[in-house]
Amino acid sequence: MAWVGLLIGPSIWAVMAISLSLRAAWISFACGGLIGFFLWLIALGYDNPRMAKATAWGISINLALAAISAYYAFVVIS
Repeated sequence: MAWVGLLIGPSIWAVMAISLSLRAAWISFACGGLIGFFLWLIALGYDNPRMAKATAWGISINLALAAISAYYAFVVIS
């Protein structure tokens, strides 16, 4: 379950970046953040600190990837 928590956010970003575009994938943080938050709550409820920590890392990775996409969407003008 720790792998699910770690990879859910980055995989949502990757699917959005491939399906839509890199510039539109910044919105994946809203989806990945909400899903990650509820996975984190589930991990805490079941007293699984390893999954909770992995989920926090997954949300952080999703934030970094979404920030890169937001940079390309709003700062880089082509």
